[in-house]
Amino acid sequence: MPKLENLTSFGAISFPSLDGTGCEQLVVCVSGHFELPRAGRASDTPPARSDRQGPPPLVDSYWHSPETSSLRMEGQSTWYRPATDIYISGRAWAPRGRPVKEMQVAARIGPCQKTLHVLGERVWARGVLTLQPSVPLPFDSLPLVYERSFGGPMEARNPVGRGFHGSSKAALEQPLPNFEDPAHRLTHFSQQVPPWGLGPLSRYWQPRLAWAGTYDEAWVEQRAPLWPADFDPRFFLAAAHGLAAAPWLKGGEPVVLSGLSPDGPLSFPLPRHRLVIKAIFRDRVERRPMVLDAVHIEPDERGLTLIWRAAVPVHGLLSKHEYTVVRELEPWEEPLS
Repeated sequence: MPKLENLTSFGAISFPSLDGTGCEQLVVCVSGHFELPRAGRASDTPPARSDRQGPPPLVDSYWHSPETSSLRMEGQSTWYRPATDIYISGRAWAPRGRPVKEMQVAARIGPCQKTLHVLGERVWARGVLTLQPSVPLPFDSLPLVYERSFGGPMEARNPVGRGFHGSSKAALEQPLPNFEDPAHRLTHFSQQVPPWGLGPLSRYWQPRLAWAGTYDEAWVEQRAPLWPADFDPRFFLAAAHGLAAAPWLKGGEPVVLSGLSPDGPLSFPLPRHRLVIKAIFRDRVERRPMVLDAVHIEPDERGLTLIWRAAVPVHGLLSKHEYTVVRELEPWEEPLS
C-alpha cells in the first residue's frame, strides 16, 4: 500500500486503483465512527466522536453467505462515488415496543427522504379468484434486511427476497414481504412491486449490475481488464432507491429517523469535518479536498459511520510517490477548491 501519514483521529487507508479510462489513481479513504444520541428527543449537537476508530473496509460483507443473503456493508475499494451513499441498518420498532400489525418507518437525511410501510408476518392465501395476502400478525420489531422485502430467486432486483414466485401453486402459504413502498402496496399475486429497504444493495443485483457495463467478446479482445466502454460510475452507488444524495453531503445536514427505535424518533445533524490530502511526489505536490461519499446509520448500535474519499491521478507516476498526508482543516483555513 502507498505510504500514508494520517493526522486525523479517524481510520484511514491509501491504495492504487484504475478509473474508467484505465488511468491509475492514488485513493485515500477515511472512516469516522460516531455515537448517536439517545432516541426520543431532538439533538442540536452532532454525534460525538467514538473512542473506537478503524480503517474503512475494502471488501463487501454480507449478513450470511453472499449467495443467499443481502449486503451488510459495502466495501470501499472504489476510486470514486458520484453521490453520497446513505445506508441504514437495524430494526423497525413498534412504538414503545408494543406489538402492532402495521406501521411506517421514515428516514430523512439532508435532501433524501424515504418511507417504508412495515407489516407483520403474512403469507399468500387462497382468495376468491387468485391468491391474496393474509392478515398480518402482530410484531414488536423486524430486522431491516432485504430477505424481508419483495423478491425471490427469479427476481434480479432482490434474489434473496420473498413474495415472488413463478406460479400460484408454488406461492401458496409462502411468506410475503414485511417492507413495502407505501405507493406500491402488494395486494394481488400478479404484481411485481419494487423491493423496498434502507440498507445497501449488492453489486450483483439489478439495476446496479447493469451499470457495470458490457463484458462481451469485444471487451475481452479490446479492453480487458479495464472497465467496459459503457461502464457507468453509478455502479459504485450501493444506496437503496432515494438514498443517494447528489451533490455530495458536506456534514451539518439534519437527520430525522422514526420507527427505528422503541424509544421514539432520532433527530440530529451530521458531523461536519473538512478533510484534505497532500500527496508528495519526488517532483511535485498534489492537494485535494476529500468528499463525504457514504453515511451508515445503525440506530440499534447507536452508531454512525462517515466515509470520506479523494483520488489523485498518478498514471505512470506511482513510482515517484513518496507519501501522502491526510488531515483536517483548521476552522480558520480556507477550503480547497
